[in-house]
Amino acid sequence: MSATEKLDHLAHLAGIEDGWWDFYGQWRVVPTQTKQVFLRAMGFAIDSEDALEQSLADFDQRSWRRVLEPVTVLEQGDDLAVAMTIAAARDKDMVSWRLICEDGLECGGSVQIDSQTWIEERWLDEALIKRWHLALPAGLALGYHRLLVEVADDVRAQTQVIVTPAQAFVPAVAAQAPGAWGIATQIYALRDQSDWGVGSYGSLARLAAGAAKMGAATIGINPLHALFPNQPEKFSPYAPSSRRVLNVGYLDIEAICEFATCRGAKRLYASPGFQANLDRLRAYPMVEYAEVAHLQGPILEELYQHFRTEHLAAGDARGQAFRAFQAAGGDKARLFCTFEALAERFTRAGTPYWRHWPAQYQHPDNPAVAAFGQDNPAKVEFYWWLQFVADEQLAHAQQAGLDAGAGIGLYRDLAVGIAGDGADAWMDQDRLALGVSVGAPPDPLALKGQDWGLAPFNPIALREAGYEPFIAVMRANMAHAGALRLDHAMALQRLYWVPPGLEADQGAYVRYPVDDLFRLVALESVRNRCLIIGEDLGTVPEGFRQRMERMALFAYRVMVFEKTGPDRFKRPDEFQDQALSIFATHDLPSLRGWWAEIDIDSRQRLDLYPRPGMAEDERSGRAADRAALVEALIEEAGLEPGFPLAGSLSDEQALALSDAAHAYLGQARSRLMMVQMEDVFGLTLQMNLPGTVDQHPNWRRRFAAEIPTLLADFRLVRIAQVLARLRPQGNETP
Repeated sequence: MSATEKLDHLAHLAGIEDGWWDFYGQWRVVPTQTKQVFLRAMGFAIDSEDALEQSLADFDQRSWRRVLEPVTVLEQGDDLAVAMTIAAARDKDMVSWRLICEDGLECGGSVQIDSQTWIEERWLDEALIKRWHLALPAGLALGYHRLLVEVADDVRAQTQVIVTPAQAFVPAVAAQAPGAWGIATQIYALRDQSDWGVGSYGSLARLAAGAAKMGAATIGINPLHALFPNQPEKFSPYAPSSRRVLNVGYLDIEAICEFATCRGAKRLYASPGFQANLDRLRAYPMVEYAEVAHLQGPILEELYQHFRTEHLAAGDARGQAFRAFQAAGGDKARLFCTFEALAERFTRAGTPYWRHWPAQYQHPDNPAVAAFGQDNPAKVEFYWWLQFVADEQLAHAQQAGLDAGAGIGLYRDLAVGIAGDGADAWMDQDRLALGVSVGAPPDPLALKGQDWGLAPFNPIALREAGYEPFIAVMRANMAHAGALRLDHAMALQRLYWVPPGLEADQGAYVRYPVDDLFRLVALESVRNRCLIIGEDLGTVPEGFRQRMERMALFAYRVMVFEKTGPDRFKRPDEFQDQALSIFATHDLPSLRGWWAEIDIDSRQRLDLYPRPGMAEDERSGRAADRAALVEALIEEAGLEPGFPLAGSLSDEQALALSDAAHAYLGQARSRLMMVQMEDVFGLTLQMNLPGTVDQHPNWRRRFAAEIPTLLADFRLVRIAQVLARLRPQGNETP
């Protein structure tokens, strides 16, 4: 085998695909250089032919040189077994096993090896190695268990056995047609009398309660992941520092328990300069994140000091609740808060990226990191207290919706990856493929492809870790929620990696352990009673949507893409049943903006089209789409004939179009339907323009009116009344 063939074979074993079909129907072969970059990112030594040969041999033989794999994920049933690998010469030996279940119960037994089911065999080091299925007891409970085996007193091994359900959880209000409806919004865009220039968890609670009273089953929001409090200019919710914890930039400052009694905070808040800045930030049409953080910081410091004095020192109920929160978070929460304290120190010193910190702080296992935490307990604890308050407020927002009758509650969003310079990348660096980034090949949303700059999990290291980072992220984002959207759900099967320094269309797909990941999502979904929506737009691998259907993950159906041909939109009864339907998304223009082609204008202005003439082609296609949409809405949703097919819409026309589009989707077979706030109010905007960073005001636009005004607006009231009639079960108690 030549060196190139060895490299290709190792890449195949590691999950790097040989090529991919692009949006234009061309097969793109992955070059050797890209495979080399990806293999190095996965931790393989390949810089010489000897090293390559050794890496290939080690990886190819890894599973044959150990008795048990690090983790086995099994779907609940009566025929459960774990693969066990042992020398053929020991076929007649007895294997003793003990299963320690998650609830503490134990069971065990002994069997002769060759009494089990044989799977396969292989020669290794001139010895025959056999693999058997070791049968486990029928009816194992769902959960995380530990299996220990021993063969003749000289072979011992253990593995985690995870037993999962056949399907994810689906709440009663979305279990059958006509299903439920909800409102989709961006939390930062919300306004109310107590906001500090950005929407807050308090704003969310007030919207959730008000919407539920109108019949909405859920409020869908942007990701709530922790960002970079010491670098507020990094505010994309889809490029977070950590997906394990919450964004403290959304704290409702005046609702924090300590605010009412903290004299220092009150004094700062009442000062004329502070009030002037607060009024100015509240009046801005967009979020000025750096100014918001500058305003929040001193107040939060005062509130924390007050909390330490009044509650922690006293050991009262609130102080005890905080200590319980710390205990529940464990070592990972402590490490996150330590990272935040380190990031504060080194950002001020001009080195915000953890790879540029002094060497002793670049890895969480270094003793210097623990020493730093011990030397700076109050600073670490401050960041832990911020998480405590954020968790309190998010829990309150969820409960506010449920108490008002929402059948689902909050519908959270999970970003597909993390920023390489954030807390999760630092904490989980040994389980990531650092040095490459996640993106997408060219598609209708971004015709040049996308490089999201996100660090992907190393699929090999992830499995070796028993999937702990993946499980933790799922569990964290199902907390205080009744539904969770998986951004770019295809990441459960494969991710498009982009080598550093190359254009986004020069990447390749890397496979992930799809069976295990789907099953783990289903397990956490059932445990947390959380509906799962998989955002399955773009390039979808064969069989992926069928797997989603089988495991009760809801599809994501965007009306502007739901067509049966170039001039026909799907009728409501042709929409997918097990799905969420919505007119557009945060990555697309609003309904009125789509009509006016603002997205095409923006892409043309910013030179985002890879080929000449594509803007004109897209305008022609949009004109055809407008005509097809009007025809569909006239036929199915009562839009008046003669609706204009070109030109800017008047407010009255935009309202008629919005009413008809939402009535159309309200009749769809999809068991969950969402309404975007910007579509209801006829706004001409796009929250995010894919392929841009700062060329477009991404993640900054705010609504002009406050929440009570929005909820009382006749446009929302009218749509809510129509949808409550078409989808009456959304208000039922979960």
